[in-house]
Amino acid sequence: MRSECVLGATSDSGQEAPRDTWFLQGWKASRRFLIKGSVAGGAVYLVYDQELLGPSDKSQAALQKAGEVVPPAMYQFSQYVCQQTGLQIPQLPAPPKIYFPIRDSWNAGI
Repeated sequence: MRSECVLGATSDSGQEAPRDTWFLQGWKASRRFLIKGSVAGGAVYLVYDQELLGPSDKSQAALQKAGEVVPPAMYQFSQYVCQQTGLQIPQLPAPPKIYFPIRDSWNAGI
């Protein structure tokens, strides 16, 4: 005898199979795909918008700009978290200054 899967049918144990499990599983999988696709699309747009794959002088300028903008933004975010939660975040030491000229190492291995 051939067994077929029918929505709302009873299983071998006599219990009714859930009607919406296939829909919920599909929704969970598609939701993960949409979130990951959105993050990847945003990253591609940011790279294109900032011209990071263009000439090395523009890439170097974007890297310097990020180095100037990110530490103050992280400090502001930590202050916001402290105000909202009442937690005290210990002061971290200053990050080391890193100088890595992209122009000097671009295609250096060829």
